[in-house]
Amino acid sequence: MSHSRQALVVHPAAPDMEEAQRTALSECIDAALSCAQACTTGADSCLEEPGVAHLRHLIRAQQNCAAMSSATAQILSRFGSDFGPTPASVLHALDDLSAFCEDVCRVYAGAYPHCRVTADSCRDLQAAVAALLAAG
Repeated sequence: MSHSRQALVVHPAAPDMEEAQRTALSECIDAALSCAQACTTGADSCLEEPGVAHLRHLIRAQQNCAAMSSATAQILSRFGSDFGPTPASVLHALDDLSAFCEDVCRVYAGAYPHCRVTADSCRDLQAAVAALLAAG
Protein backbone atom coordinates (compact mmCIF):
# COMPACT_ATOMS: atom_id res chain seq x y z
CA MET A 1 0.00 0.00 0.00
CA SER A 2 1.46 3.34 -1.05
CA HIS A 3 1.94 6.17 1.40
CA SER A 4 -0.71 8.15 -0.45
CA ARG A 5 -3.16 5.30 0.03
CA GLN A 6 -2.26 4.94 3.71
CA ALA A 7 -2.78 8.67 4.25
CA LEU A 8 -6.23 8.45 2.65
CA VAL A 9 -7.19 5.49 4.82
CA VAL A 10 -6.30 7.22 8.09
CA HIS A 11 -7.61 10.67 7.13
CA PRO A 12 -10.52 11.65 9.41
CA ALA A 13 -12.71 12.27 6.35
CA ALA A 14 -11.94 8.80 4.98
CA PRO A 15 -15.18 7.17 6.18
CA ASP A 16 -17.09 9.65 4.01
CA MET A 17 -15.43 8.34 0.86
CA GLU A 18 -16.48 5.28 -1.11
CA GLU A 19 -13.77 2.65 -1.54
CA ALA A 20 -13.68 2.90 -5.34
CA GLN A 21 -13.27 6.66 -5.10
CA ARG A 22 -10.53 6.36 -2.47
CA THR A 23 -8.67 3.86 -4.65
CA ALA A 24 -8.95 6.07 -7.74
CA LEU A 25 -7.90 9.12 -5.73
CA SER A 26 -4.80 7.49 -4.23
CA GLU A 27 -3.78 6.05 -7.59
CA CYS A 28 -4.15 9.46 -9.23
CA ILE A 29 -2.08 11.13 -6.51
CA ASP A 30 0.64 8.50 -6.91
CA ALA A 31 0.58 8.82 -10.72
CA ALA A 32 0.76 12.62 -10.51
CA LEU A 33 3.73 12.50 -8.15
CA SER A 34 5.46 9.93 -10.33
CA CYS A 35 4.83 12.00 -13.44
CA ALA A 36 6.13 15.14 -11.74
CA GLN A 37 9.35 13.31 -10.91
CA ALA A 38 9.69 11.75 -14.37
CA CYS A 39 9.09 15.08 -16.11
CA THR A 40 11.52 16.93 -13.85
CA THR A 41 14.22 14.34 -14.47
CA GLY A 42 13.33 14.17 -18.16
CA ALA A 43 13.74 17.92 -18.57
CA ASP A 44 17.05 17.79 -16.72
CA SER A 45 18.18 14.90 -18.92
CA CYS A 46 17.32 16.92 -22.04
CA LEU A 47 19.51 19.75 -20.76
CA GLU A 48 22.46 17.35 -20.78
CA GLU A 49 21.98 16.37 -24.41
CA PRO A 50 24.29 17.90 -27.03
CA GLY A 51 22.61 20.54 -29.14
CA VAL A 52 19.96 21.18 -26.52
CA ALA A 53 18.40 24.07 -28.45
CA HIS A 54 16.20 21.76 -30.52
CA LEU A 55 14.76 20.32 -27.29
CA ARG A 56 13.54 23.63 -25.80
CA HIS A 57 9.87 23.00 -26.53
CA LEU A 58 10.18 19.51 -25.07
CA ILE A 59 11.88 20.80 -21.91
CA ARG A 60 9.16 23.41 -21.43
CA ALA A 61 6.43 20.81 -21.90
CA GLN A 62 8.09 18.59 -19.30
CA GLN A 63 8.55 21.46 -16.86
CA ASN A 64 4.92 22.53 -17.23
CA CYS A 65 3.68 18.98 -16.84
CA ALA A 66 5.84 18.50 -13.74
CA ALA A 67 4.48 21.68 -12.17
CA MET A 68 0.86 20.85 -12.95
CA SER A 69 1.27 17.26 -11.78
CA SER A 70 2.80 18.35 -8.49
CA ALA A 71 0.16 21.02 -7.88
CA THR A 72 -2.65 18.60 -8.69
CA ALA A 73 -1.26 15.97 -6.32
CA GLN A 74 -1.31 18.59 -3.58
CA ILE A 75 -4.88 19.63 -4.39
CA LEU A 76 -6.04 16.00 -4.49
CA SER A 77 -4.47 15.42 -1.08
CA ARG A 78 -6.73 18.06 0.49
CA PHE A 79 -10.13 16.50 0.60
CA GLY A 80 -11.48 17.37 4.03
CA SER A 81 -15.19 17.86 4.56
CA ASP A 82 -15.05 21.60 3.89
CA PHE A 83 -13.22 21.27 0.57
CA GLY A 84 -15.97 19.71 -1.50
CA PRO A 85 -15.38 17.69 -4.64
CA THR A 86 -12.15 18.08 -6.57
CA PRO A 87 -12.85 20.48 -9.39
CA ALA A 88 -13.07 18.50 -12.59
CA SER A 89 -11.43 21.44 -14.35
CA VAL A 90 -8.19 20.74 -12.48
CA LEU A 91 -8.22 17.13 -13.59
CA HIS A 92 -9.10 18.04 -17.18
CA ALA A 93 -6.27 20.58 -17.29
CA LEU A 94 -3.85 17.97 -15.98
CA ASP A 95 -5.10 15.46 -18.53
CA ASP A 96 -4.66 17.94 -21.38
CA LEU A 97 -1.19 19.00 -20.30
CA SER A 98 0.05 15.45 -19.72
CA ALA A 99 -1.34 14.37 -23.11
CA PHE A 100 0.54 17.23 -24.77
CA CYS A 101 3.73 16.34 -22.90
CA GLU A 102 3.35 12.68 -23.85
CA ASP A 103 2.89 13.56 -27.53
CA VAL A 104 5.97 15.78 -27.57
CA CYS A 105 8.07 13.21 -25.71
CA ARG A 106 7.00 10.33 -27.98
CA VAL A 107 8.53 12.17 -30.95
CA TYR A 108 11.93 11.89 -29.27
CA ALA A 109 11.46 8.56 -27.47
CA GLY A 110 13.44 6.60 -30.04
CA ALA A 111 16.46 8.87 -29.79
CA TYR A 112 16.35 9.62 -26.07
CA PRO A 113 15.35 6.88 -23.61
CA HIS A 114 14.51 9.48 -20.96
CA CYS A 115 11.81 10.84 -23.27
CA ARG A 116 10.23 7.37 -23.44
CA VAL A 117 10.17 7.19 -19.65
CA THR A 118 8.53 10.60 -19.44
CA ALA A 119 5.98 9.76 -22.13
CA ASP A 120 5.07 6.50 -20.38
CA SER A 121 4.62 8.33 -17.09
CA CYS A 122 2.34 10.90 -18.75
CA ARG A 123 0.30 8.07 -20.30
CA ASP A 124 -0.08 6.39 -16.91
CA LEU A 125 -1.19 9.68 -15.38
CA GLN A 126 -3.85 10.14 -18.04
CA ALA A 127 -5.24 6.69 -17.23
CA ALA A 128 -5.32 7.53 -13.52
CA VAL A 129 -7.07 10.85 -14.19
CA ALA A 130 -9.68 9.09 -16.32
CA ALA A 131 -10.28 6.54 -13.58
CA LEU A 132 -10.71 9.25 -10.96
CA LEU A 133 -13.12 11.22 -13.14
CA ALA A 134 -15.11 8.02 -13.72
CA ALA A 135 -15.22 7.27 -9.99
CA GLY A 136 -16.92 10.59 -9.39
